Amino acid sequence: MTILHSIRQETPKNFLKLFHPAVKLTYVSMFREVSIKNDWTSLWNLVSKLKECDPSVVHLHSSKAGVLGRAAARIAAPNARVFYSPHGLAFLRRDVSPAKQFAYLSFERIAARMGGTIVACSKSEQREIETKMHTRTTRMIENGVNVTEIPPRIERHAGEVLIGMSGRASYQKNHEAFMQLAVDLHSPSVKFLWIGGSLEELPGQMPGDTVSCSGWVTRERALELTSELDIYVQTSRWEGMPIALIEAQVAGIPAVVTDVVGNRDVVQHGVTGFVASRVEDMAKYIALLRDDPQLRARMGVAARESASKRFSMDAIFRQWLSVYQLGSDKYTRETLGANEVASYETSSDSQF
Repeated sequence: MTILHSIRQETPKNFLKLFHPAVKLTYVSMFREVSIKNDWTSLWNLVSKLKECDPSVVHLHSSKAGVLGRAAARIAAPNARVFYSPHGLAFLRRDVSPAKQFAYLSFERIAARMGGTIVACSKSEQREIETKMHTRTTRMIENGVNVTEIPPRIERHAGEVLIGMSGRASYQKNHEAFMQLAVDLHSPSVKFLWIGGSLEELPGQMPGDTVSCSGWVTRERALELTSELDIYVQTSRWEGMPIALIEAQVAGIPAVVTDVVGNRDVVQHGVTGFVASRVEDMAKYIALLRDDPQLRARMGVAARESASKRFSMDAIFRQWLSVYQLGSDKYTRETLGANEVASYETSSDSQF
């Protein structure tokens, strides 16, 4: 397996250690925003690297890689099977103008004509792809997590409730809504925690210790902090299928989330949490869980039982092996030898 990758500002310094030693990592310069000059250079770098590894399967992650990678694969690996995982469609972004949204959609439609199979990570994302991109070569494989490494929710002292969210403080995550919920629902017995951000990144004036922030932490520490929550909140304006939310459900934490692509696919409304169309409705659901420990416990158990089976990496891995299959019914993991799979990934949330 060869992974062609770029590096972003938030890329961990030790990212090389996160991969199996048998995986070959090759750097390719890429840029987030559209640039004819830079993208042209990146395209031909991808062509060169793909020719070197001569892949049987090319799997592209994120929108920019999806467009340039499919073009590069047509040139450098015309016989390879090509898969593209958006991990959050660029044309669903709410932080750009309608004109840019249409431009991103147009890019996706053009790239879809280059061939390959688009693999959505949620049913909602698949519907968006099929209805707006007008493609028929679409599959759906949900995101997965290593269930065994996620610590279960820790019981807190009676009367104390900790509500939190994990992620970057960004427009996409709608941290303004999180802050509004914290201001409206804060009390001496109710605390709010933002895992991953700092107070300087969160908007508005806060009375006292309304919200605490962990700052940038390791994945292991983020999971530990998540396990201490009683209620998980996801206020995103758009998503693909958020891993942090899946991890919270596996930990056995009921969630209250916005009704957007990805969020609505993870949480079973009324069973493992609540899905809300408005911030005001989120506040009502959070208050309901806050005031009813038995409801929190019941939804938490349901969340852990359901998510541990549904999002297990073992199950997801078997699905990916199936779509990677190169024509043999006896295809096994060992069949994918060195240089048979090439993957290009900028990061799970990168877009144009």
